[in-house]
Amino acid sequence: MSRYVPFRDHYGQTQISLHWLVVALVFLQFVSGEGMARAFESVREGGSWTGDAVVHGWFGSMILVAMLLRFYLRLNRGVPPPSETEPPMIQRISRGTHWAFYAVLVAMPLIGLTAVLTRSALAGQVHVATSWLLLALIAAHVAGAFWHLVRQDGVVARIVYRQRAGAAGRQS
Repeated sequence: MSRYVPFRDHYGQTQISLHWLVVALVFLQFVSGEGMARAFESVREGGSWTGDAVVHGWFGSMILVAMLLRFYLRLNRGVPPPSETEPPMIQRISRGTHWAFYAVLVAMPLIGLTAVLTRSALAGQVHVATSWLLLALIAAHVAGAFWHLVRQDGVVARIVYRQRAGAAGRQS
């Protein structure tokens, strides 16, 4: 079996689609998170699960599956190299931020599931605390995207759309 050779300057369509799916699901998780917190407390006190909690759980499960698939694709298809004009320290920060996203977005659904199955307040608190870490990562990631947009170095375009073969300065 031959190893897939990654695109030189952009992500593949599956990687792009999964990226934006996870973005949308994470947004929906933050919207439904407060309802989940209320439902979790209600269940711990003998109540039943609400619709918000079920939706939050499904979205969390979808994030876990999408992130595991993204991880597989990253390991097997690779990712575009960092911008050649990027300082080495920024490259390290970028790589670290991306790996932290993988860790957090795989761990959070597992911690949330643990909290639900065991009705553990501690696991619930860790899940909430991890959401703050996720927000910090999102802020750093968005700041990095704006940095690249200002520099007009084409880095953001690699995850926004699949570049076509034959386009000036691009490969497929």
